[in-house]
Formats: sequence, structure tokens, C-alpha cells
Amino acid sequence: MNFKMQRNSFYVFTLFLSMIFGSVMLWAQKPMDKVMPDFKHSDYTQFTKFMVQPYALTLQTLFLDHISDTIGHNFYKGEIATPEQGDNNDITYYKLSRMKEEEYAKMSKRWFVVAGYIADKIAYDKVYYAEEDRQDFNALPHNFLKLVVEDTEDTVFYDYTGFWNQYNFPFTPMSYFNETLNAYPTNSHSNEDLSLATYDINTNYAFIPKNLVGEKLYLPELTQATYNRLYNGTRMYNYTDDSHKYSFTDLPRGRVSQMENKTFTVADWCNDNEGLTDVYLKLIIPGAKDTVYYKYPTVDKRGEFPFVVTSFLNKKKAELLNSEFVYRGAKYPRTVIDTKRQTPVTIRRGDVFRCIDFVVKDGKFQMLMRNSKGRKFYYPADYSIGDRLSFTNSLVAANRVLKYRITYTTAYNAILQKELVPGMTIDMAKMSWGEPLKEVFTNFDGSNRHLFYMGNIYVIFKNNVLYRVATIPDNLR
Repeated sequence: MNFKMQRNSFYVFTLFLSMIFGSVMLWAQKPMDKVMPDFKHSDYTQFTKFMVQPYALTLQTLFLDHISDTIGHNFYKGEIATPEQGDNNDITYYKLSRMKEEEYAKMSKRWFVVAGYIADKIAYDKVYYAEEDRQDFNALPHNFLKLVVEDTEDTVFYDYTGFWNQYNFPFTPMSYFNETLNAYPTNSHSNEDLSLATYDINTNYAFIPKNLVGEKLYLPELTQATYNRLYNGTRMYNYTDDSHKYSFTDLPRGRVSQMENKTFTVADWCNDNEGLTDVYLKLIIPGAKDTVYYKYPTVDKRGEFPFVVTSFLNKKKAELLNSEFVYRGAKYPRTVIDTKRQTPVTIRRGDVFRCIDFVVKDGKFQMLMRNSKGRKFYYPADYSIGDRLSFTNSLVAANRVLKYRITYTTAYNAILQKELVPGMTIDMAKMSWGEPLKEVFTNFDGSNRHLFYMGNIYVIFKNNVLYRVATIPDNLR
């Protein structure tokens, strides 16, 4: 009897120690930043839930075992598109372009996190027809998976259209590996935790200000407009919530003058306690413990954003490095300055140069170019620092246009002169005039595509070939 009591006591004591040890281990476990949805490996084997309801993949980790041209042609890169005037759908549109073979080839044996499910710019038409048919746009297919690549902040997009069966879907969810194989595929990052990139580094502006928290911002040039947006701030504690409410006062001009050429870390976002519509970024100079507050520009004034988001700069530098461009546009030559000799260099229409660096200089993004003679010079972007980045006013990517130089000489010369000529394809027309304000699919006048420019000019295509250019009368606009 005594032996039984002692044995039972030993079991109780052992169980007690196990509970304590388990609690300690649970407490010591590293918390996961990534939220795992209710997704079981049976959903993968049956191909039902995530194929019919793609939103079930949000925040899931996907592994791509191999790449082929068929799969690669569904990978895209892009940036946030500017909504049309008067569009109040509260939908983020993207302007996407298909990846080149050398770019999508790098996607093999990599893993991704599904950050969302998005619509490209052609979704404007979907919105129109959704309203016409009295449907909810958000319930319609959005076509593309937005993927964060491994533990980087690179964002790519995968065309989900047509992948509604097990033979075409190329990814394997990590939850399937965990459930069946209890191991990730071999990868140097596979067992590390992944923090999802909340800021979309495809643009130098975040449509949701709090997504910039943790990012580094560089202020290359101080203007009066920027000065008017910098403040001192004091947190208000007389609120019952977690309180992002602050009281702000003007920043002394002496302190403002010290902000130029500084790099800040976005520590937090906050509101003015007197008007919750304005959002401010709390900026800290690393190592200096100096804090300032920046009044964030609203969407309609996002071009005034004076900072350079360093992750955006690094991504664009990687994209542009070693790319070639053809000079076009102006009838007369342009003069630039040789960086080594400090002497003029004349560039003419049709000249080809290579990008060897991408920097911030004189308040603009600039490419450091090298021509065929080895002369180096800086070439500025079309706009000052802001959310827009473009060199298309006088440059066109060589890999897009040089292929037409011999086979389509007339179209090639028209592109360099920013003109439209009959027989051009849609790709040629966009290279010549840039991206249209709107693109419409229609059967009007026997055509199938209309590109709208400057509000009242539209380019009509038949079977992907330019048919004519027309103007909408003022009374019909």
C-alpha cells in the first residue's frame, strides 16, 4: 500500500515537473511574426479550398520547386498605378509588366509569402462592368498573387488566371511540407522566421503611412514645402486608447536646416489630437536620439514627398544597373558634362548608353551613364524626388526598341521622334507616347482596343495594329 502511494506520488511529481518544463519551453519559444491561416494539407491534395478561394493563401508560404517558360511567363513586376480622377473605389491598382527570362529564371527553388491578391490597371474596366452588372468588385477575381520573395523585401506578382486545377498550379504550400514531410525543402533561409514586408518598394511612397514604420528615409534636399511639414511633437496621454495622438508645434528654423542630407528611421506614425485626418511620421536620426515629426502628404499630393526610401532606391539600382537606353525626342542634340574631364558631351537621337549606377543627385534620381566611347555622365529623371520615377521623356529601353531598328525602320524612327504612324503595334505606340491615361477594350467602329491620352485623344487599334488617331469633341467629353 505504501509502495503504491509512493509510486503515485512519484508520477504526480513527474507530471508536475513536465508541466513546468513545458511551460518554460513555451515561454522561451521565439514568437512568429507571420500569421498562419487555417490551411491544412488536405486542401492541397484535394485542390479545392485555395484554388476556388485564392484568399485562403494570404500569408501562406509557398515553395517553387522548378521554373519553366510556361510558369515563368506568369511572373510579373510592377508598381502601384495612379487611380483615375474621381475613382473612389478604395482599391489599390497596379501597373504590371511581364518579367524577362533572366529575371524569372531566378525564381526557381525559392519560397514566397503571399502578401495579397491584387488587380492590375486593366481592373478599371472590371470596376465599370461590375457597377453595370450590380456586382461587388471585391468579390471578382483579381488575377494576381502578390508575393514577397524569401526574406528579402522584393515583391513579384504571379498571374493566377487559369490555374484552377492541380496540373497547372506550380507552388507547394509550406504547410503541406510541414504536415507530410515535417521539413522544409533545402534552403538557406527555410528555417528562419519571416517578417512580411508591409511597404511596397515598387514606389517611393506608401499609400498607407504606417507601412513605412521601420524604413529608412533619406532627405536629399530641403525646400520650403518640406520645412512647412516638419514639427516638434508631444504625445498626449489623456486618452483611454493606446493613443497615437500628439500635440505639434513648429520646428525652429535652425533645427530644420540640420535635416538636409540626413537619413532617418521611421519609428512610428501618429495623429494630431486636434484633427485625426492628418497623419505624421515620427522620424529618428540613428545614434543622435533626435526626433522630428513629418506631416505626411495625402494621396493627391504624394508627388511632394521629399524623401528617398532607401529600400526603393536599392531595388531600382539593382533593376537599372547595366541596362541600356536609347536617346530620343528632341530634334536638337543635348549637352551633358563628362564626370571625369568636366567637358561637354553631345548626345544625339539614336545614341545608346549603359547605366552603371543609380543615385540621388541635385534633388533628382539620376543614372550614371557610359556611352560607346567610354565617356561618363549623369542623366536626370523626368521628375524631382517624389513617388514618380520616369526617364521616358527622352529615353527608351534599348532591349525594347532596338529590335525594330532594322525590321521596322519607320516605326523605330517614329518612336524616337515620339510620333505615331499607321501599322504600329500597341507596344510600339506605348513606347512612343508612353502609358495612356486609360485603356478600353471595345468593339466600337470595328476596333478592339482604345488608348486614351490627355483626356480627349484616343488611339484606335484593329487586331493589335494602329488604325487611326481621333479626338473626342468637347461636347462629348
